[in-house]
Amino acid sequence: MKKKKIIFASLLYVALALLLFSSCNNNSGEKAKSSIDSALTDSKQIDSLTAKKKKVIEYKFATVEANFPSPFEIVNDLHKYDAPFNKELLNPFSNVDKYITSYKKEVNFGIYGIDLAYINFYGKNQAMISYYTAIQKIAKDLNMDKVFDEYAMRFKSNSDNHDSVLSIVDNVFNETDRYLRKNERFVAASHILAGALIELNYLSLNLVRDIKRTSDNGPFFEKIYNENLYIYHLIKLFEEYTDKDSKDLLSSLKSYSTAYNEIIKTNHDLTPEKINKVILLTNDLRNKMIE
Repeated sequence: MKKKKIIFASLLYVALALLLFSSCNNNSGEKAKSSIDSALTDSKQIDSLTAKKKKVIEYKFATVEANFPSPFEIVNDLHKYDAPFNKELLNPFSNVDKYITSYKKEVNFGIYGIDLAYINFYGKNQAMISYYTAIQKIAKDLNMDKVFDEYAMRFKSNSDNHDSVLSIVDNVFNETDRYLRKNERFVAASHILAGALIELNYLSLNLVRDIKRTSDNGPFFEKIYNENLYIYHLIKLFEEYTDKDSKDLLSSLKSYSTAYNEIIKTNHDLTPEKINKVILLTNDLRNKMIE
């Protein structure tokens, strides 16, 4: 089960691995790109915290990561229960050019990572190339291009082999886990995590409303319902951060979670009518990230 969770962790973990791996391997003499707010500024925020505070953040980040749903598993269920591929739900890859701040790049790195996982599972190779290119651009802007290019060679040579792609993701996750324990740069990684979780929530809600509920797919609806539990853990994590972007995101997450819980109290409330109501909430939260 642990192995399955690692494999199904999706390209979110690729994003985290690239972020943290690059932060460890940048030469001290390299100059940061002056046109953007460096993705590594979070290290200064963390370094200014007490050892106790760092431990709390590390624990809460690990809790969110450990409870993060399996994107490929959810996409697999959507496919299993005949949810059609809907490219209109994706964040357009052309949006990548308008993301200027490191925060917007980070959250959309997570969003595009989930979109790429969704595209890859449905075998949409042309779209996969476009979204891969968008992620590659963000990686370059965040000074992660050297590590990303190393991964890109393996990805491109194996993109048609689903099992090989999963194997690559599995290996990268192991690197991520190692660097998460070794490093303390959690703010940017948390932004990526938030983008990925909101995108997964957005996709699954939009697609599940077209699936008729039966006794067979009841457990799948339970998974979708539990996504709000993951947002709860995300809220607890962001309560520890003091930068403006994280505080603004925390406020949005709290408002979303409160409104969601007023509509969806149990997994049996996931009816088409109520799903349509929470989709409006999800759209508002997501739009703040992708606009």
